[in-house]
Amino acid sequence: MKWIGRLLGLLGVLLVLVVIVAVYLVVTFDPNDYKDRIEAEVADATGRELTLAGSIELTLFPSLGLRLEDARLANAEGFGEEPFAELRVIDLAVAVMPLLRRELEVQRIEADGVTLRLARDTDGRSNWDDLLERAEAAGTEEPDSAPGNSGPEGAPGTALQQLQIAGLEVTGLRVEWDDRQADTRVLLDPVNLQLRDFRPGIEAPLDLDASVRIEEADEAPVEADLRLDARLNLDLAAERYTLSAVRSDMDLRHPALEQEVSFRLETDLVLDMADAVARVEGLSAHLSDLHLTGRLEVSGLDEDTPTLQAELRSNTFNPRVVFDNLGLDAPQTTDREAFTSMELDVSASGSPSRLEINSVLVTLDDTSLRGDGELDLSGARPLVRFDLSGDRLDVDRYLPPEVERARTPEAPGVEDLPAEDIPIDLPVELMRAFDLDGHLRLDWLKLFGLTLEDIDLTLRARDGEWSVEPLTGNGYQGRLEARATVDARGEAPGYTAVIDLRSVAIGPLLEALLEEESRLVGTGSLGLDVRTDGASVNALTERLNGSGEMRFSDGAVRGINVARIIRNAEARLRGETPEDDDEPDQTDFTALAGSFQIRDGVVHNDDLTASSPLLRVAGRGSADLPAREMDYRLDTTLVATIEGQGGRSLEDLRGVNLPIRITGTFEEPRFRLDLEDVVRERVDERLRREGERLQERLMDRFGLDGGEGDQQEAAPEPGNGESGRLDDQIDRLRRGFGDSLRLR
Repeated sequence: MKWIGRLLGLLGVLLVLVVIVAVYLVVTFDPNDYKDRIEAEVADATGRELTLAGSIELTLFPSLGLRLEDARLANAEGFGEEPFAELRVIDLAVAVMPLLRRELEVQRIEADGVTLRLARDTDGRSNWDDLLERAEAAGTEEPDSAPGNSGPEGAPGTALQQLQIAGLEVTGLRVEWDDRQADTRVLLDPVNLQLRDFRPGIEAPLDLDASVRIEEADEAPVEADLRLDARLNLDLAAERYTLSAVRSDMDLRHPALEQEVSFRLETDLVLDMADAVARVEGLSAHLSDLHLTGRLEVSGLDEDTPTLQAELRSNTFNPRVVFDNLGLDAPQTTDREAFTSMELDVSASGSPSRLEINSVLVTLDDTSLRGDGELDLSGARPLVRFDLSGDRLDVDRYLPPEVERARTPEAPGVEDLPAEDIPIDLPVELMRAFDLDGHLRLDWLKLFGLTLEDIDLTLRARDGEWSVEPLTGNGYQGRLEARATVDARGEAPGYTAVIDLRSVAIGPLLEALLEEESRLVGTGSLGLDVRTDGASVNALTERLNGSGEMRFSDGAVRGINVARIIRNAEARLRGETPEDDDEPDQTDFTALAGSFQIRDGVVHNDDLTASSPLLRVAGRGSADLPAREMDYRLDTTLVATIEGQGGRSLEDLRGVNLPIRITGTFEEPRFRLDLEDVVRERVDERLRREGERLQERLMDRFGLDGGEGDQQEAAPEPGNGESGRLDDQIDRLRRGFGDSLRLR
């Protein structure tokens, strides 16, 4: 057994010799002597200048160690004098014994002060293109068949499968991205990263925190702080790379937000290069009251146009709470309980430039919408297409209180608004930002107080011009068809509307629209073609222009009783006090028709006609909408006898034109009928006719032919009995008319 002792002694001597040699090499070998050679080799391989300004330190045992300080790699030509990459210090330690087993065990990698500057010029050329070209050229050369470059089975790179990194720590990493083509700059500074117990194919814990700053031309910067915990697995053999159990928290500062916003993201990320697929699995995002879950998959990564598939759904959340936590003002709505419950469910597929929305379900308060759509990003502006169907939608709940006040000044919830001009603020920039092609069907819709059923509308937007063409629906016993446009391309938004109502009950419709008793009731049609522009209610009213026509039957005009006006005028003419009656304050009609023109907010009508068994009416005049005043005349004709006070017949007024003047404000109109002049004209006419008849009788009696000479010859002498009887008849006629007038 002595040989064993001798062998151990020999091994001890060899170990001592190895230690002595290692110590000698460390003491005598200076890697800094090879700086020039290293710089030359890098320059030859990359075409870039490498500057090793700091020292290089090397250790051989028990670990192979390298410490490099102050190194810089030059930038590509045309991208400035600042280095493409630079580092303050990197410290690398590799275990020696595993190298003998063809294994690479990195005990530590510590880097600090690493800066990487990435850029793209206005022509789209990047400052790493030359490095990629040289790498691809080197990859086409015959691989080195040295023992370290192939594993036991001869597969290139198999040695990388044996790579182990006990600890990787990068501090103070700075990454710059300067995109001069898009005029955008992104800065990651600082980035701190830690990776522990890494081996290919085995999950390793990864910690990362970073600060991000995004700058765009003429825009305030966007900033974010990111913290991420995950497990990294790089399966090099299967070409599958995963980042699982990702838990990321971000604090976002955006110029559109008044305060910092925090949200959390949890997911698993998979990049499978063998199948050219990337997946986001088990996605869970949390922002305030909003929680989103879903998945995302991008396939065809090796093709020119990858394919995207996504599913996303939310919890039932309160949008007002989300707005509040974002530091934003939630939309002001007439109903303060509106916009408090929302839920989303979306499924989509397509390419990054054209995304098909296969199905979408949106629930907002008590409204549900479902259908499909498309997002097209290939044009100058995003184009959104949709085809949706819903149950019921009360738009009035979501209108700003100012709009409701303009429509109904006495509506609850808006009475505290100021009485001055009401501004109409449209989201003009948003309306110009994208185009739209949409189709919407609703079982029930409420808009501006009107409730309609079986709604079908087509919505189109191009470059800030939004139009509904057309909107159809049923309501108020009739049919509605309308077309409308909002043009936000100019300085002041412009509006046009063409409305066609057929066979509608106009009274309930106007009462719903104005929230007050309608002055017009009946069934018929109404056509309206108007246009205006402006940024306030007053401006829209003052610039209103257009035309319209109406035709109604079997109805009434409330607020004016023509028969009562005539009776009261006749009573006052007699010096009597008008009596109260129980008749409603309205004028019934069997037919009413007319057209009108609108010029700068003033409505003009010259052809109003109305008829009933009692009356025939023709009207003309104007209504000033901005001033809310009117000046109108009704020419009324009795076609049947009505009774005055005490049952007295007003037969004498039948067939006479009775002009009624309507003046004053919309709220307090004044009615006036000058019956005295009408009756005077009537009496003078009857006197003239009776005089002519008497004259004819006298001529017949005395055989006169009407000539002047004959009349003078045949004229009876004064005191003649025939002449006296004629005078008596004339006096009786005058007394009869005087009794009927009783003029004051």
